[in-house]
Amino acid sequence: MTDWRPVVQSSLQTIEIRRTPPGQIKPTGQVVGRIRYDDWNTTPGKLRVAQIVLVLGVLLAGVVGVYAAIVRVNTTRDIAEHLEPLNANVTTLYRSLADADATVAAGYLSGGVEPNELLTRYQRDLRAAAANLAQADTQTEGEVVTAKWIADITTQLPTYTGLVERARANNRQGFPVGVAYLRHASELMQSSILSEAAELQQRQAARLDDAYRRAESVPIVALVSCGVSLAGLIFAQVFLFRRTHRVCNIGLVLASAAVLIGLGWWTVAGVTSANSLTSALGHSRSVSDGLAPAQIAALQARALESLELVDRNAAAIEPEFDAQMQLLARNKGTGGALGAARQFATDEQGKARVQAAVDGALGYARAHREVRQLDDDGEYTKAVDAALKPDQGSAAAAFDRLTAALTTAIEYEHGAFTQDLNHVRGSLTGLPIGTVGLTLGAVVGVALGVQQRLEEYR
Repeated sequence: MTDWRPVVQSSLQTIEIRRTPPGQIKPTGQVVGRIRYDDWNTTPGKLRVAQIVLVLGVLLAGVVGVYAAIVRVNTTRDIAEHLEPLNANVTTLYRSLADADATVAAGYLSGGVEPNELLTRYQRDLRAAAANLAQADTQTEGEVVTAKWIADITTQLPTYTGLVERARANNRQGFPVGVAYLRHASELMQSSILSEAAELQQRQAARLDDAYRRAESVPIVALVSCGVSLAGLIFAQVFLFRRTHRVCNIGLVLASAAVLIGLGWWTVAGVTSANSLTSALGHSRSVSDGLAPAQIAALQARALESLELVDRNAAAIEPEFDAQMQLLARNKGTGGALGAARQFATDEQGKARVQAAVDGALGYARAHREVRQLDDDGEYTKAVDAALKPDQGSAAAAFDRLTAALTTAIEYEHGAFTQDLNHVRGSLTGLPIGTVGLTLGAVVGVALGVQQRLEEYR
């Protein structure tokens, strides 16, 4: 009989060697949840790594995109609702103060009792200046420097009006000391009040330019992160195709589509808003850096023209008049404020209106030379009439044509600015919320798409 015991014992020994003792973990890899350290080199492990990396990448791109969208939308809203209105208020304040000074000088020149139309215009300018000061003060939003300048102008304005009233009272009684009061009032307006108003205007224009730059800036980080996420999604799909030989993964395809849509939306919105912002900035700077300073220079020149006839001291005042005319339109309109306005004008209609203002400035300069010629020839009464009477060839008529051209140009630029800014806000409508939705869609697509392939390895 055959003895089977050695064979059985051998088999039992083999079984004992291969068994894992109870209570011990098989030392072929430690387990963390359902993923072992040595699983990272397997296809499921690589899929899990890809899933985590892609989700984090899409989330990062989404967060950066949403932040950039919010910044752009908020900056554009700040321009439309705060910075531009404040800049317009300051510009109007500046113009109203300069016009009041010019009107006072013209009224004093007209005789003992100034015409009602000049008195009404002066009072209207003062009311407008007071209203603009009050409104600008509410829009400072805690800016110490801006608030200080507004407070200084508000404090000095009663001093100016008091000097004007003293000049008027003495003028009505025929006292020559009224000229001294008028000269003092004009010096206060020119050297202090208007100087601070100009600094205030320049500060607001600089803040506005800074806001435009922030709104126009290309969101490089957002676009790069979005592009990297898209490249990662494409790489993951190529990897899956090589391992599984399946053409597409629905989840990853949908995630790629969401990222691609977001990238396209951002590109279109960015280009469209940047173009409109550039145009809006041109219209805004045409006013703040060109037409508004031209308007102020014209008004100051007009005040000086009247003052030199009142003071009978053309030798001292005429150089100041010439300086203001150089600021208005130097080298026949190619330089000065109107030259800047021509440079910033973004369309033919705007350029045509600037040219009309240049023609008005040249016409006023010619009319002023005639006034000076009459005064120098001893024809003082005729010189006053040429300066004040609204005849066709008078300085008053030429100045009215100049101011009308400047007003028309400013109104056009303001309207064009508003239209462009509305285009910007329209192109950015829904961008932050849309970016959030597309980001969440892409994250869900990545999670489900990779998870579908992981289920096949169980």
